[in-house]
Amino acid sequence: MRRLLLVKPCCLGDALMATPVLRALHTAFPEAAIDVAVTQWAAPAFDGHPAVRRLIRYPENATLPAIVRLAHQLAREHYDWGLGLDRSPRVALLLLLSRIPKRAGITVAGRGILYTHRVRPRPGQHETELYLAVAKQCGASPQGLEPEYVVPPNVQMTVAQSLRSVLRPIVVIHPGGAVNPGSTLLAKRWPPERFAALAERLHSEFGATIVVVGGPSDSEAVRAVLRAVKSPVLDWSNRLTWSELAALLALADLFVGNDSGVGHLAAAVGTATVSIFGPTSPLLYRPLGRRSLVCAPPASWTLRQAQDLRRPFSFPETLDIRNVTVNEVAQACAALLSEAGAPHVA
Repeated sequence: MRRLLLVKPCCLGDALMATPVLRALHTAFPEAAIDVAVTQWAAPAFDGHPAVRRLIRYPENATLPAIVRLAHQLAREHYDWGLGLDRSPRVALLLLLSRIPKRAGITVAGRGILYTHRVRPRPGQHETELYLAVAKQCGASPQGLEPEYVVPPNVQMTVAQSLRSVLRPIVVIHPGGAVNPGSTLLAKRWPPERFAALAERLHSEFGATIVVVGGPSDSEAVRAVLRAVKSPVLDWSNRLTWSELAALLALADLFVGNDSGVGHLAAAVGTATVSIFGPTSPLLYRPLGRRSLVCAPPASWTLRQAQDLRRPFSFPETLDIRNVTVNEVAQACAALLSEAGAPHVA
């Protein structure tokens, strides 16, 4: 039996962008055992995926001794192929030390020489397309670009019961994000007062039920929205597990949020999404759902190279997320809600 190892340490959005690789691998090698090495932070993106045999804990702090210890463990598995879906040289080293004979990965600025098969990113290439190019090195052809996440049926049923008296359309708003291990970039957050104004407009024009979500790192942004909004909203922040959030998104008519993992989760369960970008590139990182729209400053679409968000960087005013207006986002929401047949009551 063929054994494959996929290494995608972080983060949730990036991990979800890698799920089309699992689909490609499973289609090409349906009998293969596919393991995924991932940090605890990003593991929920792969948890329960039908193509995955098991998840292996990648160290949150990938020191050289930690990489060596993990490699010693992985060497006992006798993998046939190792796929590194990260630009870190530590990932390439891990696969080499794990004694995997065939190793494909991303080569950037001279890194990646430890791989037997190398893929160099193209300017403006979406991350999912880049990851699929890595998978193609072992003979797996792309089977679509859409991310995927399987909601457990019992979780879906429980969340559906909680929504049984809620009027449609249901619009989920996530005003936070941009906080990951080793990386915080609050400039990726659209102002809370604009989310509040958007919620009021969608409630007024579509009779939408607005559900605000967020985790502990989003609490300040959520509170700011709740203080500013004048129409009724449901506050579901800090009460949902990842799978429950996925179930809520799957049952919703629309998701609106910043460039974050939650937007990719919404796309992965098939929900219409409006993602708001600012200093990061929608070319590289936008959700690739079948019904996904992006609102971003025009200059954002000119960003064609990956930016290391673990290091502070400055950006011009033309990339400021505040350049995105409420009217622009509302129009994108209206287009998707109208497409879904939501009533317009204005």
